[in-house]
Order: sequence, then C-alpha cells, then structure tokens
Amino acid sequence: MNLTIQDAVNRGYNLLACTTLALAGLAFGTVVFEESDLADKVDDIGFLLLGAVAVVWYLVGRNRFKRSALPIVLSGVAVIIQIVGLALEHDDPASFGDNVGGIWLFVPLLGFLIVQFAINRRYQAQSTVVMPSAESSHAHSQRQS
Repeated sequence: MNLTIQDAVNRGYNLLACTTLALAGLAFGTVVFEESDLADKVDDIGFLLLGAVAVVWYLVGRNRFKRSALPIVLSGVAVIIQIVGLALEHDDPASFGDNVGGIWLFVPLLGFLIVQFAINRRYQAQSTVVMPSAESSHAHSQRQS
C-alpha cells in the first residue's frame, strides 16, 4: 500500500490523539472499581467509553488515514467529562483532585490538536506525492543488492 504525504500526516495525528485518549481513558477510567457511589462512577465510566471509542474509530477501516475532526471532538468530550466529574465529586477531595489533574491533561491536548489540525492543512496540497510503503521499499532495496 502506498501512502501519500497527507495519509502519513493524518495517521500520525490520529495515532497521537487516539493513543493519548485511550491511555487517559484507562488511567482515569479504571478508578471506577474503587468508587462506591454511582455518581462518582459516572466520569470514570465516561473515560473508559471514550478511550474505547477512540481505539475502535482508529482501527476501523481507513479512519487512521483520514483528516478528521473527531479526535478534537473526543478531546472536547474528555474536557466535558472532567467538568461533570468536578461538579459531581466536589465534596470528595481525592476524586476532585483527580478531575483537576485531568483538566491539566485534556485542555492542553485539546488546544494542541486544534493547532495541529489547522497546521496540517498545508500538507493537503502535497497529498498527491506518493511515499513508498515499507514492503515496496524493502523489495526495492533487495533488488539493488
């Protein structure tokens, strides 16, 4: 399979975004097993689902190669989940602190993804240039030997 420059840029962007969301979903979501109240579990369940959605979207079809705003939307949803968690867990200092820490992760991620999405637009003009895939470049180097 040959990749265009735009495909490669999109894949890197989507991989970064989805991996960050998936790992954060695991980190924040696995706390669901330690929480006792259902209200305290809402944000944790949300993060597990968010991480799963990010991974499934990335792996299905050719989504990883598409220029998509979905990683930005998912990052925005993560910020909203953290804000909901702040509202629901304001009386629990330990859980409240986790939500504040999560905001320090997701707000910069959201900003970074927005900036990169805008910057990556310039590669669309170069998207007709084809990069050789790993298989074809390996076969080409073996023929030269």
